[in-house]
Amino acid sequence: MKRFISQITIVLVVVIALPVVFLFIKQASNLSENEKLVQHVFEQQLETILFSVNQNSETLISSWVGKVDLPVNSESDIMKNIVGQLFTNNSAICKLAFYNVENGKLINEYNNSANKQKCPEFDPPDNVLVKKLNDFFKQNYQQIEPVRNGEYTTLYFVSNVNSVLSIVAIMLHNRTFIEQNLRPGIQQISQGKFNIVISDTLQHENNKELDTLGRKTEFIQHAGLWYLPAHKISIGLQTATITDLVSERSKRDNYIFIGLVIIVLVGVTFVLFSIRREIKLAELKSEFVSNVSHEIRTPLALISMYTETLLMKRYKNQEKADSYIEIIHNETTRLASLVNQILNFSKMEKNKRTYHFEMVDVNELILRVIDTFKPHFEKNNLDLVLELDAENPNIYADADAVSEVVVNLIDNAVKYSKDDDKRLVIKSSKGLRNMVVKVEDNGIGISQKHQKHIFDKFFRVTKGNLAHYAKGAGLGLSIVQQIMKQHGGEVKVESTEGKGSSFYLIFPLNKK
Repeated sequence: MKRFISQITIVLVVVIALPVVFLFIKQASNLSENEKLVQHVFEQQLETILFSVNQNSETLISSWVGKVDLPVNSESDIMKNIVGQLFTNNSAICKLAFYNVENGKLINEYNNSANKQKCPEFDPPDNVLVKKLNDFFKQNYQQIEPVRNGEYTTLYFVSNVNSVLSIVAIMLHNRTFIEQNLRPGIQQISQGKFNIVISDTLQHENNKELDTLGRKTEFIQHAGLWYLPAHKISIGLQTATITDLVSERSKRDNYIFIGLVIIVLVGVTFVLFSIRREIKLAELKSEFVSNVSHEIRTPLALISMYTETLLMKRYKNQEKADSYIEIIHNETTRLASLVNQILNFSKMEKNKRTYHFEMVDVNELILRVIDTFKPHFEKNNLDLVLELDAENPNIYADADAVSEVVVNLIDNAVKYSKDDDKRLVIKSSKGLRNMVVKVEDNGIGISQKHQKHIFDKFFRVTKGNLAHYAKGAGLGLSIVQQIMKQHGGEVKVESTEGKGSSFYLIFPLNKK
């Protein structure tokens, strides 16, 4: 495995190092890139910024349209409340009206009483504008058409209000709209680096409040405002020059390049770690298949042999027959237990195991499990000590799953016990937040090296002849950990090699 990992490492280094070196050389050569190209790119970036300002205005106006474009009567209380809220939140709007698409007559008009400006009268939409908006609407596109009237702009669009096609007109005050709706977004975009000015081309006046430096600036890009006719937005740098930008851009690109190199190195490390982990997992799976095959083959062979012996009546007396039947029963139970363990593990891996939670008496559950183990305790001369001290030992749990956890721990304690002076202690105690079940043995113990792996799937300690001495598939403790996680609890271990192990099952109280 080490040789394979070394080969993978060399391949990854070659595959990744060559492009990285090439990019580094190319990056170094780009430090003297033509400034005109940089300026062209920079102008495109500024154009994108101007586009974003227009996009913000479109988003805002589209939200206005969406609020009044409802299938309700334009004179209903619902529409009055909607329009009133729209006026309250947007002082730039001074009027809103509905016109009939067919004859152009006014259906209803709302005035913003909070608006300090004296709004002019609405100009009914002309036939050309109505036809244009209606054609767009028939193509399932809601066109918003702005029409300027001095210091005001009226936005016209078609709406299917109460199943009647109407032309909706929203009149707004230009300067108020700029100051209250566009200014915050522009200030956020400028961030002390750009000087952004909106000017009225008809009045030849700049909106000086948007000029962050209050001085004349060399503007690099200009664009018209989509919804404010005859208004222009201009953008320029406050202090930096193109040369400064080239230098700043080079530094930034270098930092990005260094960051990418670090990310690549981290990625390579992660890939190598993942490969090593997958190879280790593949080895464990292979060992697991081998162990399970042996575990299944042995009881099947015994069952087959003793069944044949009984069928052929090759036994001396009934006592021998009874012992053969007992062996068949024990091996069948062992085989069923192994198969159930594998099936349960498979369900857990696929998140298909279902749990039936209810209030469970932990002490009573432990006593039921111990009854099933009594023959094993007697056979192995194991001294059992019970200290079930928990009062009102009820937890919200799946009884079968918790029984499986306790069975696995007791089974391990029996399998890994010493040859003599075998002792098993099971305790239950209750705190303010948790119920704790402790399973303690004085067996062979677990080394510090192996303790961090015992809950990994397929893991088994194979030191010496332990793998043959204590049979298993390496799934028991992994199943224990997964079941405890499903119960919102945890399992902990304390062990000293040669002295025994203690497992703690920690269940939360009053938790569903």
